[in-house]
Formats: sequence, C-alpha cells, structure tokens
Amino acid sequence: MNFFLLQEAIMTLKKQSNTSVIVGIVVFFVFIILLIISGRSSGNSTRSRSGSTSSGGSGRYNKRNFKKRAVSMGLSIPEIRTLEYLIKTYSIKDPFNLLKNSKTLNSTLKKAFTRLENDIAPQGVREGQKLLLYRIKQKIERNSEKKQIMTGTKQLAPGQKLHLSTPGGTRYESQVSSNLKDYLGVKIPRDDHGNQIRWKKWTKIQVFFWKSNGQGYSFTSKVSGYNNIRGVPSLFLQHSKSIQQAQQRKHRRKALGRPAYFYPIRLITTGTGRNAKRKAIVDSKSGILGTIIEISAGGCSMRASYPLGVGELLKIEFEAPDGEKVIAFAKNKSIKRIKPMGAVMHIMFTKVSQKNINSINSFIYDLF
Repeated sequence: MNFFLLQEAIMTLKKQSNTSVIVGIVVFFVFIILLIISGRSSGNSTRSRSGSTSSGGSGRYNKRNFKKRAVSMGLSIPEIRTLEYLIKTYSIKDPFNLLKNSKTLNSTLKKAFTRLENDIAPQGVREGQKLLLYRIKQKIERNSEKKQIMTGTKQLAPGQKLHLSTPGGTRYESQVSSNLKDYLGVKIPRDDHGNQIRWKKWTKIQVFFWKSNGQGYSFTSKVSGYNNIRGVPSLFLQHSKSIQQAQQRKHRRKALGRPAYFYPIRLITTGTGRNAKRKAIVDSKSGILGTIIEISAGGCSMRASYPLGVGELLKIEFEAPDGEKVIAFAKNKSIKRIKPMGAVMHIMFTKVSQKNINSINSFIYDLF
C-alpha cells in the first residue's frame, strides 16, 4: 500500500475508540451503497454537466480526467494515488498544475519530502516513498516540453549548456554566452590544463545540447571568430536553421565535478560443465581515482587517466553533496579518448540502493 495513504488511514483510526471504529465501518459501507445507488440514478445528468468540469487546469477538479491525463503521461497507479493524496492533503487549488513542470509541482513535492523526513516510519519505507516522488517529478518533467520544437539556434538562451565536438571526435563543454543577430556566442572551451581551445576560422563544429526535460538536439556550424562578450571570452558560431532532434534522456543530469574511486569487477568461473558458475568479485586492491563530470539517477560520466574498457563492470565510491557516501555497481558503456592520455567513461548504474539513488536525486532536483 502507498505509504501516504497508509499513513492517512492510521491517523484516522488513532482518533477513534474500538467501538466507534466498528460503528464507523458500518456507516461507511452504508454510505458507499447509497453513493452507488444515487450515482446510477444521476448518471445521465452528470454526463450532461461534464462539459463544465476541467480537463486542462481551469474550473472544477475532475478526478477522472486527472487520472486519464496522468496515465497518458506514463504515471503508474501508485504514483497517481500519491498525487491524489497530495491534492487532498495540501488543498491544491488547481490540481492539473501538478501534471506540469510547474512551481505548484515543485512546492508540493518539497512539502511531501519535508513531511517524510520528519516522519517516524522506518527508513526503508521513507526511502521508498522518496524514490516514488522523484519518479513522479522525472516523468512529468520528461513530458513537459515534448511539444516544443527547436527550429533554429536563435531560440537558444544564454546559459544553455553545450557540448562542442571537432571532426576528430573530442568533446568539450561550453555554454551560450550571447545570441546575436548574425552569430551565436559560446564560451571558449578549455582543456584539462585550463588552456583555451581555439580553432581556425571556418572549422566545422558539431554542437550538442539538452533541454531540461532531457530532450537532446544537435546541429552543425562553423567558427566565425572570437571576441569578449560581457567579459566572457567567446567564439562565434554561425546560426543554423537545421537542428536535429536526438534521443531523449531518461534521467536529468547535472554537473558534479567530484573525485571518485572505481574498482574493476572480475568475473571468475568456478567448476566445469553443468556445475560451472560465474561469480563477480570486486578487485578492492586495484582502486583507480577518477572525476565524476556529470551524474544522473541512471549513471554518470567519469574522467580517468586509466579508464576501463567498454563493457567492463566496476564499483564506484564517492561522496554526494549532502555528505552521503554513495556506492554504486555499474557498467562502462562507452569511452571517449582525451589527449594526451586518459578518457571519459560513460557509465550506466546497474545496482544502487534506494538511499543512494535518493541522495543523487536530491542533488539533481534540489527539492529538499
């Protein structure tokens, strides 16, 4: 049972004596029967008035329309019931705003997280409910900008994070510094030693970026020159009217920039024939220091001088911004080489505790 709904039932029972509980149950069932009878008799009149109820955020709260909209966004029944509980508990005036990536959603989730943090329920129960709340936020956020279409680079706002890639394939982090009439100004990227990366004029650059809902985009441009924009050393890229939509990320990412140790996991086979068994053993004596560049609930990108190969398994240990020690088991999905040595590993988490996932989500969404 959903923890929030269970909590509400327990609080109600605590206020009643044993006798009153029995009487209350009888009255409750009689009330339900009367509702069913009256509902059938007034079904036609209800349908005639259904046009006045809201399915898009104004007018009266229509529970059926709310559930239908939530299901279409991919929310599960427990997630929908949790939202319905929050609507009732916090007296949400416009419940449909909870199905948008809105201030109403964020403020309501913050209240729910605060309530969970101060609750006396077992930690495992609270961590499970926190994870459910984060999944609600994640799904609604992913659906919030699906209808937005990027038709050109003139739509990019200053501060938008970018990844710039040269024909050689090396990627560099940057961001939009200004959006001018003829050019797109982006912050000059730097290498691992802090030196500016300056390409020759007319060098072809591939640009990648992601919106807040995880939708990815890319376009090709050319270097037009360099200048300082409001004190920011910037390179000018030609505007493009051809932006390609890439695959949408499942999880929101956020820059971390924290050291982490990772350990190779060796697969050892014991026995022969039908008795052969494979066992995963963490090589705790072969720890390697790396730096987590970006992180999400699903994985991270990590820079390391001595990376593991594609497909290799590993154990990662690092300290989250909230001070929590995070331990994750993962798989290296791909690598991008860095000159003169090392690479960036793109890592997918395969096993992480609910508490550690919530610690990561707490940093990414900043809702508590």
